[in-house]
Amino acid sequence: MAPVHGPIKLLKGTLGNNDTISYKDKWSLFPFYMKGLMDYLKKPDQLDRISVEEYAKKCQVTDNAYHLVLVPLTSGIFFLPPEKFSAYVFFGLMAPSFPRFYKMRMGAYLGGLSEIMSEPMANVIRNQGGEIITNSKVTQLINENNEVKGVITRAGEYRAKQTVRATEIYAAQNLVKRSNIEHECFNNFLNLKTMSAVSLQIDLDEPSMPYDRTTFGAGTAMASFAEQSRTTFRHVPGRLSVILSPASKFIDMDQGDILKTVIQDAKKLGLNIEEHIIDYRVIKHPNEFYSLELDQDWMRPEQDTPH
Repeated sequence: MAPVHGPIKLLKGTLGNNDTISYKDKWSLFPFYMKGLMDYLKKPDQLDRISVEEYAKKCQVTDNAYHLVLVPLTSGIFFLPPEKFSAYVFFGLMAPSFPRFYKMRMGAYLGGLSEIMSEPMANVIRNQGGEIITNSKVTQLINENNEVKGVITRAGEYRAKQTVRATEIYAAQNLVKRSNIEHECFNNFLNLKTMSAVSLQIDLDEPSMPYDRTTFGAGTAMASFAEQSRTTFRHVPGRLSVILSPASKFIDMDQGDILKTVIQDAKKLGLNIEEHIIDYRVIKHPNEFYSLELDQDWMRPEQDTPH
């Protein structure tokens, strides 16, 4: 998608597909992005109080461009529909890469995250003399005179000069509450709303698509999906991974009903997977992420905890 690495593909994508999204639709997005990036820099507080949907209407984005581009870019990536998605957060995701857009590319992991991300980091820690402990849930932080001195697990205490709380937002909030830590820096953090995510992994007897790449399912519950048997999950003949939206609809839904919904929506997108299913797994992440809704971003904690 970057001009430097794929200029012909970029031109085809920009100038082509006019039977689906017209030049008028594409052009209507230009002032949306340009004005949005300017407001991100100059009016961040105002932008955080308006949704992507409202901002698109303000910039006169066509209905077709809205449904085919903006809905996938919100629901498809962060499983939150544009009518709830903060415009500030939306443009904030793009602003850092905008000065180098000509280099921007997309790729796929060539293995599971444990294999290619977690294990390499764990190995570095081990090589530095550290110890990795798994399957040991942290139940509380060791709080002494309002200073964190380590963690408490079911197996015992682990003390340290520095403690990094890297976990889901809801779990982190509960840890702070249970540990009776009182500091003004946590006031906003504890009031920060959360949102859930639901995904579906389907093992197939053959690949669902000719290529392993992410695709957006505009107008369906399949916000985004990808065949991954040639890249991340090479041990199975076919693997279709799906992010579902809205997550609030599926978080309490029966797994079988979720599969039926995806099978039906896959047919709408030209994917006939029902007869090829070997196994499937529904992955639910309740309250795992901080909310990207309006007027929430300012409550995010800083990276450094005050002393």
